[in-house]
Amino acid sequence: MSAIRVSGVDVAFTTASGPIQALSDIAIDIAEGQFCVLIGPSGCGKSTFLRVIADLQAPDRGEVQVFSGNAAEARRARRISFVFQEATLLPWRSVIDNVRLPLQVGNWKSVGRPHRDPNELVQLVGLGGRESALPHQLSGGQRQRVAIARALVTRPDVLLMDEPFGALDEITRERLNDEMLKIWQETGTTIVFVTHSLSEAAFLGQSVAVMAAHPGRMSKIVNLDGEKPAGAIDRSSSRFFDITSDLRRHLETAEGMAMT
Repeated sequence: MSAIRVSGVDVAFTTASGPIQALSDIAIDIAEGQFCVLIGPSGCGKSTFLRVIADLQAPDRGEVQVFSGNAAEARRARRISFVFQEATLLPWRSVIDNVRLPLQVGNWKSVGRPHRDPNELVQLVGLGGRESALPHQLSGGQRQRVAIARALVTRPDVLLMDEPFGALDEITRERLNDEMLKIWQETGTTIVFVTHSLSEAAFLGQSVAVMAAHPGRMSKIVNLDGEKPAGAIDRSSSRFFDITSDLRRHLETAEGMAMT
């Protein structure tokens, strides 16, 4: 079953120097429970594409289906959660109170959906014992863990992640990648994850969508599910190196398309 089906999507923006075509004829089918990673050169519209799925940006043309309904219906039913590049925690609220926040705003009770226990999620993201800590008492990686737990508390069917680990050091990033795979395997959530890191894409993605720029469009969709039947891959293996190299070639091809 498709979790997200996008067909023929165009998005254009009006600027002082004239219109800019951000996305052109975007089409992709993401299966329920899949971990899909988006890569591409800067300015190719990856973040805009996530916003279209989340119903934060209306397409000028085309269709977006989320579990057979439209994106607006999925947003209103709280079936979609978003993790941004910055954790954007409320500084006066503790870890546990930041995680609880989505259940306390937006008339959550009227939605009628089950939710996850905030305390269990704090444990799941590895912050057990830090429930009472304030954001300024946490590292950058820990704050992103809180943001992930907050996004999962509404038990979303789709989790959109826009370069959530881009500002972190390499060791912290790899640790959070490990945690992210565990969370995905445990929750079964459909994840669409934007990154500029080829190694991150190779490690996390069950499929990797490579985008070209000017205008933003799909260049290649690489299926890695058969390469990682257990959901993960050893970063020190030759196969991991081969996958990363293949993604680099696809990205170089996409960058070549952007210059034409």
